[in-house]
Amino acid sequence: MTRMNGLRGSEKGQALPLALIALGLGALLVGAFLSYTSTNLITSRVLGQAAEGQHAADAGIEDAIWNLMYGGLATSVLTTPGDSTSYSLDETVNGLTPTVTVTRNGQTVATAANDGFESGGWSGGSGWVDDWLPEGNASIVRSAWLPHEGEYCLRLRGSTDYAKRAVDTVGKPNVHLRFWALAISLEGSDEARCLVSPDGSNWDVVQTWEDGDDDYYYHGYDIDLSAYEASGEFWVAFEADMSSTHDYLYVDAVSVVTTLPSAGLPSDGFEAGWSGGAGWLGDWHHQGSTEITADSVACEGRYHLEMRDSDSYVKRAADLSAETGLHLQFWSKARSLEQYDEVQCLVSPDGSEWTVVRTWTQSNSDSDYHFNDIDLSPYQMSDEFWIAFNSDLSSKHDYFYVDDLRIVRAEVYHIASAVTGETIEATVVIEDSELSILSWQLG
Repeated sequence: MTRMNGLRGSEKGQALPLALIALGLGALLVGAFLSYTSTNLITSRVLGQAAEGQHAADAGIEDAIWNLMYGGLATSVLTTPGDSTSYSLDETVNGLTPTVTVTRNGQTVATAANDGFESGGWSGGSGWVDDWLPEGNASIVRSAWLPHEGEYCLRLRGSTDYAKRAVDTVGKPNVHLRFWALAISLEGSDEARCLVSPDGSNWDVVQTWEDGDDDYYYHGYDIDLSAYEASGEFWVAFEADMSSTHDYLYVDAVSVVTTLPSAGLPSDGFEAGWSGGAGWLGDWHHQGSTEITADSVACEGRYHLEMRDSDSYVKRAADLSAETGLHLQFWSKARSLEQYDEVQCLVSPDGSEWTVVRTWTQSNSDSDYHFNDIDLSPYQMSDEFWIAFNSDLSSKHDYFYVDDLRIVRAEVYHIASAVTGETIEATVVIEDSELSILSWQLG
C-alpha cells in the first residue's frame, strides 16, 4: 500500500477539497487573529499613552497640593470661596506638560438625582421622577473597560438611539447637570447630543459631540442649568445622530446637583459692641471684668474683646444644627499671666454640659496675638450651640484678648490636572494646617 503525503492512495481524490477547506479555515483564523492582534496593539498603545498621560496629570495634582500647603496658593491666590486659578507646570513629565486648575470651593453640593447605571436597568439610581425612557437600540451595557466607573454605562449608537429621564428641580437652587461621556468613531456629519427641557416639549442642546471629539477618553461635563425655569419634570436626554452602529457614545455617572453658598456662619470682629457680627442667635452674654475695648494693637480693626481678673466670662450661641465639618477660629493674646492663672475656651451643645477645648496659662503669656483653629467635628451640632471664654486670673492686671472670631467650614479645594486627554481630579481639605485627600479619581 502506497502513501502520498500521509493519505491513502484511495483518498488522493479528497486532497484538494481538504486543502481548500484548510486554506479557508486558515484565512478565517489568520484574519481573526490579525484583527485580534491589531485591536490589542491599538489597546496597548492607547493604554501606554494613557499611562504616560496619567503619570503626568498625577504630577500636576502633587504640584498643586505642594502649592496649597507651602507655595502661597491658599493664602495669597485663592483668598475667597469660589476663587479659581489655572497654571502649567514649568517642567515636563514624560515629555508632557500638565495644566492644573485649582478651585477653592465655597459651596455645599447636594445631589438631587443620580444614576451610575450599576443596576443594569433603566430604573436605577435615585432622586428621579421615573425611569429612563429609551428608544432605538439604546442600552445599558456591562464591560470591563467601557464604564467611567463601576461595571455598567449607557451606550448610544447609530441614528435612532435615544434616552431621557426627568428630575424635579422645584425649590432646588443653582442646578447643575454632571456626567462623563466617551465618543468613538465619529466621522463626517456624525453627531451625538445632550439635551435638556423644562417641559418635555421644548429642548435645548447643551452639549454636542462630533468628529474630533472621539478620542476614546472619558471627559467630565458640568452644565449649569440655573438659567432654566424650575420644573416638577425637568428632562435630561442623550441622543445619537450617527451614520453607523459602529459609531458610539458612552455615558456614565449622570447626576443633577444643587449648590448652596456657604453663607450665614457666625463671625464677630468685635467692632460693633456686644451685638456685633453676624450669624448668631443673640448678643454676647458677659459678666465680670469683661469689655470690648478700643486698642491700637487689636489684631484686626480697632476693637477686641478684653478679659481680666477671676470673674470674666462671655458666651454666645448659634444655630449649627444643619452643619458639619466646622472649625472655630479666632486670634488670642495673653499678657502678664502668672503661675496658676488660666483662661479657657469652652463649647456646649446645650448650654449646660461644657467641654474645655483650649487652655492658656503662664507659658502662653507672650503678649503676642496667635491664631487658633479648633475642630468642632467631635461635638454634636445643635440649634443652640454655645461658645464661651472663662478667665481665672489673679489680678485685674492680668489680661486676655480675643479678636476676629468666626466659625468656618473646613477649607475644601478641587484640583483638576489635565494632559493629552488624561485628567485626574482630587478634592482635598485643609484643616488646622494639615491637608487630607477626600477623593482622587481618574477623569
